[in-house]
This record gives sequence, C-alpha cells and structure tokens, in this order.
Amino acid sequence: MIQEFFTTIPDVMRELWQFGDTWQGLFVTLGSIALTAAFTVGAMRTRDKYGWVSATLGCCAAFIAALWAFGILPSAWIYFLDGSKDTLTDQIVPSQIAFGDFVVMSNFYQVFRDSIVMVETFVAMGLFGAIALAVQKRYPRGLADGEEAREQSGGYK
Repeated sequence: MIQEFFTTIPDVMRELWQFGDTWQGLFVTLGSIALTAAFTVGAMRTRDKYGWVSATLGCCAAFIAALWAFGILPSAWIYFLDGSKDTLTDQIVPSQIAFGDFVVMSNFYQVFRDSIVMVETFVAMGLFGAIALAVQKRYPRGLADGEEAREQSGGYK
C-alpha cells in the first residue's frame, strides 16, 4: 500500500501539471501574484497623499486574492480530483473507509474532496479577517490636515 502511494506520486504530478495548463497556467498564477503585489505596494505608497487611490488599489489587491481563495482554488481542486479519480482513488485517497466488512463511509473520496474545500475556505476567511484587522491597526483613521475632532453627541437620547 505504501509503495503504491509513492509510485503514484509522479503520475499525480504529471496530471497536476497538465491540469494547470502547463506553462500558461504557471504564467497566469505568477501574473496574478505580481499584480496583487503591485496593487498592494501602490496602496501603501499612495496612502498618505491620495487616500481614495490607496483604498481602490487595496480593494483591487483584495479582490484578486479573494478570487483565487474563494473561486479559482476550490473549483480547480474539485475539477482536478474529479478528473484524476482513476489515478488517485485507492492509491492516494481511499475510496471508502471500512473495517473488514463493516463499511463506515462508502463515499470517502467525495467527502475528502469537499472537506479540503471547506477547510481552505475557513482558513482563507480567517486570513482575510486577520489581515483586515492588522491593516486597520497599522493604519488607523486619521483626520485631514487642519481638521479638528467634532464634539461627540453622546449617542441617541
């Protein structure tokens, strides 16, 4: 069983390379990373003088990251596992969980596939929240030059 796992890994890597559309997929991925980095750097550099430009650039960077985290990666994972089912089933991912004749889970392959998507989504949501809080802490809202804080109304009465 363990030997089959390790002998299947090169086949899985070839299928992953083909699924990712070889060099074109690699260039799209690297281009997305570069574009996100450029938007992030632009947002940081324009923050002090051009607040709206900085906010727009930050939103563009967050949009690209969210597109990958909540759209492209989960979808690609599902398509890859469905398309590579013959190679992966019972070599890398068990098709079922059973103890002798007692079958605990007959559709483990699908449960595994969907569970990874769920975990990735929860991790991405946590990271997006943590990054948002870190940005707010690092760049607190400030008043414009010459603007004074308004008197507080004390809330609703």
